[in-house]
Amino acid sequence: MKFKSYLLILIFLFSSFKAFALPRCENFYNTIYNESDRLDVYLDSHVDIKTIGIRLDKYWNPNKLWSNKKGKEYKVPGWSLSTNKEGYFIVSKITKSSLKSRIKVGDIVLSINDIDLREINKDQDKNKILRSNVSNLFEAGELIKFKLLRNEEIIEIDRTYSKATKPNIENTLETFNRPLIDFYINSIEVNEKEGSFNASIETNFLSNTDERFYITEVMWDQLVTHKKFEDKNLVAFRWEQCNFSEERWKKINSNNPAYGLKFGNLIREDRQVRNSEYLIKPKYSFIDKMDTGGYLQNKGNIIFKSNSFYEIKNEFNLKTFPFDRQKIKIFLYNELHDLSNFRASISHNTARRALQFMDQNSIQGWNIKNYNLKYEFNDDPNSFRSHDGVSLEFDIERKSRYYVIKIILPIILILAVCWSAVWIDPKEIESRLTITIVCLLSLIAYNFVIDSELPKLEYLTIMDYIILISYIYATIPNFLSIISFNLIKKNKLLAQKYESYEKKFGLPSYLLIVLLIIIISTSQNSDHAASTLAWLS
Repeated sequence: MKFKSYLLILIFLFSSFKAFALPRCENFYNTIYNESDRLDVYLDSHVDIKTIGIRLDKYWNPNKLWSNKKGKEYKVPGWSLSTNKEGYFIVSKITKSSLKSRIKVGDIVLSINDIDLREINKDQDKNKILRSNVSNLFEAGELIKFKLLRNEEIIEIDRTYSKATKPNIENTLETFNRPLIDFYINSIEVNEKEGSFNASIETNFLSNTDERFYITEVMWDQLVTHKKFEDKNLVAFRWEQCNFSEERWKKINSNNPAYGLKFGNLIREDRQVRNSEYLIKPKYSFIDKMDTGGYLQNKGNIIFKSNSFYEIKNEFNLKTFPFDRQKIKIFLYNELHDLSNFRASISHNTARRALQFMDQNSIQGWNIKNYNLKYEFNDDPNSFRSHDGVSLEFDIERKSRYYVIKIILPIILILAVCWSAVWIDPKEIESRLTITIVCLLSLIAYNFVIDSELPKLEYLTIMDYIILISYIYATIPNFLSIISFNLIKKNKLLAQKYESYEKKFGLPSYLLIVLLIIIISTSQNSDHAASTLAWLS
């Protein structure tokens, strides 16, 4: 009897130890999964932010100058406000639907409520407010008036519509979902023939949970350990981060930072190589000791990380090929929530990684000249709703040396050989025709090489013009040989005169026409002129 009692005690202790030994993340997951009375399943995380309807443009500055209270300057990477030559700030984002048709991204802010923001920027404390949120410079409920500059035209946007009596622009406190939607480019492969590019993109979406979420309570209950209290205030602790697969996390029916987010103009995603997971960790904030003297523990972070390959449709202007300059655009937006419920937000990580990718210059066959990270709308024509999003655009320039050395230069040499026939005695017409015909066939072969690089276009590229002119100049010696052969029998002096003109102006005129084609074509596409001038130099 005693043996059985001991055995039962041992079994009980073993089971208890086994349950106790279960990893904290597993306990955390099971607690959430088994809770049937959760009220946060369909909740969205939200923030309350004052907004006058716009945000100012910022860029990631790796050499940003900071100054301490003593006035000493030092360089630390950080966000800097973008300005034009006169120092005026630029609109980067519209945050009120009523202003979407009245204010444009890129507008120059001359003043807000007759205040020149350049003067505000000189104040160190107000400069911090200006960088974080320009709306915080104004009182809640304050009526707003904008004075903007757009295409050399001054635009004043008053507090009311022309036919309205109630002011429509004011500094309001609005509630909306604002997850961080960072995305990083690992590699890009341009495929202009298909009108697309392939990109390896790493996404990092972060959403906050507050005290409304049951998951927040469980985070702080099970993932935070070694809590130390002073005067009932939490002053020190340790915490554990949990990783879950995408398939497993979706079974919990909890907050999803990636909900509704999609890449614009996406052709396909290679899901076979997709690697994704959810990261769960408590979020805390320190409260000044004059207040509570500890940490707040009513929030948490849910992070969705994914790495996958995407094929994205892109428009290419190939009129100046192979001296062209293109824009590669990646656009991420929320297709399920409109502007009133969802505001995209990015951290410095996206800008920093985009700058690193540009410095690596790792797009095969192209040089990355610049990048542009900005907020952008996606307008749905069916629902008349605007969806907020973020776009990352790379300005790339084709490495034209390959085409110059391996295609254009050989074509010029073929034409030189072709026109060398005019130095052969006109009586040797068979030799002349043999040379010109062989050269013409060689040009046709080169045309097939070019066609394999480009799609079927409705317009002609610089290379097309060069090849067409080359065809013409390859056939001219053919006809000149026949004319000279017939003319030498009738008028030898006139034939010699024509022959001298052929030798003097034949090949130089071809080279001059090719040069004019390049200059004229690029002058009509100013963005492409730089690469052409670099080649010509």
